[in-house]
Amino acid sequence: MKKYVLTLSDESKTLLLGATLASVCVRSCVVYLNGYVGSGKSVFCKGFLHALGHVGHINSPTYTLIESYILTHWHVYHFDFYRLTSSEELEYMGIRDYFDGHAVCLIEWPKQGMGFLPTEDIAVTMNYHDCKESRKVVIESFSNLGHRMLDDLLAYWKLHI
Repeated sequence: MKKYVLTLSDESKTLLLGATLASVCVRSCVVYLNGYVGSGKSVFCKGFLHALGHVGHINSPTYTLIESYILTHWHVYHFDFYRLTSSEELEYMGIRDYFDGHAVCLIEWPKQGMGFLPTEDIAVTMNYHDCKESRKVVIESFSNLGHRMLDDLLAYWKLHI
């Protein structure tokens, strides 16, 4: 496991971090997004999806559980399991079909779906830091693919931020 901690000063930096991860992302990766309500997980996803070419509004899947984005060269599933009452609900919706090795999966509140989700390549944990605007972000990698992505993300981040 590799781990990196950084502080984001505002929402624009959260968008940029999402976009930066997208720029080093590899198809078929799984990204877990953890943190308190309102800490920036969906903002991060917005930056990620826009960087991959999505034009338009990004819907939070809080009520639908999943939003699917078919982009020119990417297929991205954005999950939000905050309102999930039982992880068994995922079995009924055919959750395993989404992890076919051909899509990027962004998963908010992954602990709600434990037992039915694949191991993450990258985990991003976002929480409030010092003031309402800034965020402390912990990024960890848990696979060889995740390690490479995290190394690339850090190289870009250090050069451009």
